[in-house]
Parts: sequence; structure tokens; C-alpha cells
Amino acid sequence: MSVITTTVRVVMALMLWSGSTASMAEDVAPRSPWGDRAVLRAGQVVQGDYFAFGPHVEISGIVNGDLYAAGGEVIVDGVVNGDVIVAGAKVVLSGTVAQDARVVGAQVTVSGTIGRNATIGGVDVHLTDRAKVRENLLAGGGHVQLAGSIGRDARVGAWQATLSNEIDRDFVVAAESVRLTSKASVGGRLRYWGEAAPSIDEEATVRGLITRRPLPEGWSVERARQGLIGMRVLAAVVSFLSTLILGLILLRIYPQFAARATATMLERPGLSLGWGVAAFIITPIVAISFVVTLLALPVGVILLALYGVTLYLVRIYAVTCAGQFLLRHRHDSSSLTGPFVAGLVLYSLLSLVPVIGGLLTLSTMLFGLGAVLLTKKDVLAGLQEQDQV
Repeated sequence: MSVITTTVRVVMALMLWSGSTASMAEDVAPRSPWGDRAVLRAGQVVQGDYFAFGPHVEISGIVNGDLYAAGGEVIVDGVVNGDVIVAGAKVVLSGTVAQDARVVGAQVTVSGTIGRNATIGGVDVHLTDRAKVRENLLAGGGHVQLAGSIGRDARVGAWQATLSNEIDRDFVVAAESVRLTSKASVGGRLRYWGEAAPSIDEEATVRGLITRRPLPEGWSVERARQGLIGMRVLAAVVSFLSTLILGLILLRIYPQFAARATATMLERPGLSLGWGVAAFIITPIVAISFVVTLLALPVGVILLALYGVTLYLVRIYAVTCAGQFLLRHRHDSSSLTGPFVAGLVLYSLLSLVPVIGGLLTLSTMLFGLGAVLLTKKDVLAGLQEQDQV
């Protein structure tokens, strides 16, 4: 499938977002974009790429193309005869993927078969004993458990990494603690970065050399932790000041639009989040598609730049909305400065908390982006009714 065709389908999915979940499946009933479920039922067949977004996404049918899915909970237990790109708070992949799988989520569980390579990131990553990656695995997270089989190499970066199945070739790992259980088997070399040697059960098998890669001079886990904490605090201070200045300017220049955007979040939070998730995922795909075509390279680069700036600015509306809720401030009030500052202080403090801070930042971007899109859509519809556009 050409890049142009893929781009057209992505754009069509975004345009259809306000009416139903983007789909090319037969016999799929229309549904709200942020309804209870986005389901491709068992027995249904999609000819081409499939896009599914919602609080609960379930793919049990057959997709003869690529799958793009995002939501609070994403379950893929069907067959995808292409690539899988999935993001969600909880992701369960128990079906069959013919090509590559790229998965990110807070909790990721894989118990199916991936025909080629797998790239997985999450706080908790678990490949069960039924999982099979036929080629290479690249995984990163807080806790990574590899109980499935890997057909070639496995590269892991984690706080804690556990291997309890077979890796046909090399196992490369950087972790605070590495454990190979009695069921572990490494067909090639074991290379690791870490202060402590891996815990290898006497019944585990490593056929190649076990090599410890030297840590940088003066490096230690404690120093790294202290350095990360210092960097996080400094980044939080810079982010607070820059967001404060930009927010005050934005609320001063566009007070009516800001009021409408925050009102949209308060009145239609589910729809705001749904639009935000769709735009968050689809926009970079469209931009990269333009970049790949080369002829539209400037368009793709500009779109990516605008996308980054937009993600940074839309947080202001989400932070203001949080401040309104915190202060029980009416969204039709003439001034949003007080709620914005209160919300920003709370946001900046919570952003320092590990894991919660990352999820909070992502949430503010998604809610803010969706609310801005909905507000612009409403404004445009009002102008059309007045024959001004």
C-alpha cells in the first residue's frame, strides 16, 4: 500500500471522527467516537487498514492491513495481517500479528504471536509463556518479564528484568537487577550493563559468552537517581515559568476562545479526550507520510513543527480547566487568570511524581487538544450558519 493511500485513509479517519469510529469493516454499526466500546467483532473482516479509538477497544476480527488503536483499555485477540501500532493505559495483545508490533502503555501484556519484530514500552511489560516473537524484541519499562520465546535477539532496558524462556540469539540488557530463571535459555551471548551481576539459576542455559559492559567512570545508580531528580526539578521550574508567561499572554489575547475551550472540557470531557487521542496519533502519521513522499517534505516538516507547538500550548487550557474545577470557578467568568495560576501550581507539583507526572502531562495534552479542536469546529459551524464563511 502506497504512502499516499495510507495518508488519505488517515485523513478520512480524522474527518469521520465526529460521527463514528473510523472503520472499513462490513456490518459494523455506527457508534459514538467516545462511546462505551469500539469493537471489531469475531468473524468480521476488514480489507485494508483499521483505526479504532475509545475507552475500550476490542479487536477480535481479522484486519487485512495495519491496525492503529488507542484507548484506556485495548485488547487485540484477533488476526492482523499487517503491522500493529497500539497505545493505551492497559494493552493486551493475545492474537496474531503477521508483521511488526509497536505497543506502548502503562501495563502491557503479550500472549500472542508476532510474526516479525516487537517494540514494547511500558511501566509493566509482561510476555507470557504463550507469547512468541519470531524475530527481534526491543523492550523498555520499569518491570520487564520475558516468559515468551524470542526468535532472534532481545534488547531490554528496565529497572528489573526477568527472563524465563528461550532467546535464540543474543540477550542484551541494561537494568538495576537481571534474573534468569531455571527455564531461561540464551542461544547466543548475554551482555549486560549494571552494578550487580545477573542472578542466573544453575539450570538456566547461556551458550555464548557472558559479558559485563563497563559503566562510565564515577557512575552509580544512586548518582544517576540524584541526577535525574535534579534534572526533573530544574525542568519543572523552567516549564512552570514558561507556561505561566505563555498562558497569561494567551488568556489575555484570546479570552473568549479560552473560555469556550475550558467550557468544552467541563461539559464534554469524554468527547474532548476522544478527539484529542485521535489527533494525537493521526497527525504525526500524516506528517511523516508527507515527509516520506519527499515532494511534500516541507509540508510534513511544517506540520510536525506546528504539532509540537500545539501540544505544548493546549496544556494551558487543560490546566485552566483544572483550576476552575479546583476553585469551583464559573467557566463564563470574565477572568481565567486565577484558575489558570491555581491549576498550573497543582499541575507543576504533581508532574514531579514519577509515573503520575507522565500520565498527567499526557492527559493534559489530550484533553486540551481535543477541546481546542471541538471549539474550533463549533466556532466554524456558527460562522457557517451566519454565512460568514
